Amino acid sequence: MLARFLLPVLVFLSLAGTAGAQVGADLNISPKRVVFGPGERTATVYIFNQGDQQATYSVELVDRIMLADGQIVAASDHADMTVASASDLVQYTPRRITLQPRESQAIRVRARPGDGGEHRTHLTVTALPSETAGFTVEQAAQPGADEVAVQVVALFSVSIPVIVRDSAADARATIENVAVRREEGGQLVSLDLLRQGANSVYGDLEIRAGSTPDAPLVAAVRGIAVYPEIERRTVVTALPATLTAGQAVTLVYRDDDANPGEILATATLVAP
Repeated sequence: MLARFLLPVLVFLSLAGTAGAQVGADLNISPKRVVFGPGERTATVYIFNQGDQQATYSVELVDRIMLADGQIVAASDHADMTVASASDLVQYTPRRITLQPRESQAIRVRARPGDGGEHRTHLTVTALPSETAGFTVEQAAQPGADEVAVQVVALFSVSIPVIVRDSAADARATIENVAVRREEGGQLVSLDLLRQGANSVYGDLEIRAGSTPDAPLVAAVRGIAVYPEIERRTVVTALPATLTAGQAVTLVYRDDDANPGEILATATLVAP
């Protein structure tokens, strides 16, 4: 009779760069991103245990890249793409944190200048499994022939970008390839957001019911970035049901980085 094998499997569930980022119901991190401009060398990031039990978190720097559809993935998984890493420029403390329910902790982040341009890494906080998350002694002792028991332990993590710039941001953009398509439940508008400057762009996409950028706001998508490793990314969002056929719609991409509120790009279409 073969021994019963007990295999705990760790599954990583990660979110990167979300506003007021939250994973599950328990782990929350703020702010949504950290940017060190010229002469700026210190910042504070807060993590919150919003759960009802004590939790332990690991903190690390992970280089990540953006794909053309906006996904943020580990750079190690895409050897064909490169990112100007800030991992050697950034220091932080602490690296492991235990929080009681409803407790918060500050992470101190420091940066030194790079060799010019823009560098980026991602501060990643992972909620570690509790000491009781594995198999108990009683479970391990249960008999079984030719059996493999698998227990899935999910490790939730959240990442925020940490950007180091050695000069004023060169952030410019345009909107291209605007199209509208109908799907079940409504209509979608898709567009390509094209980065034209040397740095990343980060801002909000506004949908306005009219032919000018100051027309009434009917919807918005917050926190859309295009990082330097790609020139463009595709954005898809729902068109509000309040728009009528033949109505002019203006798409406005507004900066929320170096010059908050500045219009970086606009495009106009007619609602079908």
